[in-house]
Amino acid sequence: MKKTIIITAVGSFSAPAAVKSCREAGYRVVGTDINPREVIAESMSVDRFVRMPRADAGEAYLAAMEKLIEEEDAMGLIPLTDVEIDALNPVRERFLPTELWLSPQESLFRARDKEKSRGAADLAFRRDPELAERFRTIPTARFSAWLSAQYGGISAAGLPMVMKPRDGRSSEGLYRVRTAEDLQTAVREIRLWGGEDRYLVQPLIEGNVITVDVVRSADGACIAVPREELRRTHNGAGIAVRVFRDPLVEKAACAVAEELGILGCVNFELIAAEDGTYRFLECNPRFSGGIAFSIAAGQDVIRDHISVFTEKASVGENHARPCSIARKYVEVITE
Repeated sequence: MKKTIIITAVGSFSAPAAVKSCREAGYRVVGTDINPREVIAESMSVDRFVRMPRADAGEAYLAAMEKLIEEEDAMGLIPLTDVEIDALNPVRERFLPTELWLSPQESLFRARDKEKSRGAADLAFRRDPELAERFRTIPTARFSAWLSAQYGGISAAGLPMVMKPRDGRSSEGLYRVRTAEDLQTAVREIRLWGGEDRYLVQPLIEGNVITVDVVRSADGACIAVPREELRRTHNGAGIAVRVFRDPLVEKAACAVAEELGILGCVNFELIAAEDGTYRFLECNPRFSGGIAFSIAAGQDVIRDHISVFTEKASVGENHARPCSIARKYVEVITE
């Protein structure tokens, strides 16, 4: 009898790769989403599809997930979105013996907090002289402290800048502030929503976005597959990329993963700045929307992720090869 895995948010960008890799590994896949089956193409690929409450529905979502886990006797649960990670991570013991196939609880708390993950990256880079030469974090202030420093007046000095939530996801709530008018709008709206203690302020660093899929096993072994994002959607999902190999970028990503205590597959984003340095942006402690690019390049990081949790296996050799890849969409009859 096949063992069952539950994969959430099968309407998300990473879902097709996640479902395909899990089924090829011999697992029965139950997929969930907040939307009805007929609007979710991947609902046709899973062994069972279940429509769930929203993850931010609190107990309604947790109770529905608990019920589904019991019905399916699932061995593992893989959330594909940050909002579900935020809901499931603090109560993961509730679903035992079914395991949440994600990094440890405290690692996820640190990774989801952009201020704390920045601090972890800063420590990782400064600890290694080779990395310290080319890898940096972005100077960051809490919005409340930045606002106080303005002494009652809002200055356009320091533009362009970015204002973003500490726990933001998929660019939601992010402000790219380039003009005085942008600044006035951002400050007004953040204060209106009571976000003074939730928001961070950073200079806007220009450069190409580098995304790195990283897999780390319990023994500390780590592989990283970097790619340059050539075309992206408005919320940051790559649609055309260049996968490349760079020992220093891979070393830097694995160093940050070690500092955060990552287990399994996560995603880091960096900016390749115009001065030749790399600036750490954030950690997405889940499969990236473009994880299929790493698989297409020759490294099935989802299979690696599964092995870390099911076999307690050490991550092996990195087989990714340099290549350019573009995403293609297909039509699926769902009803």
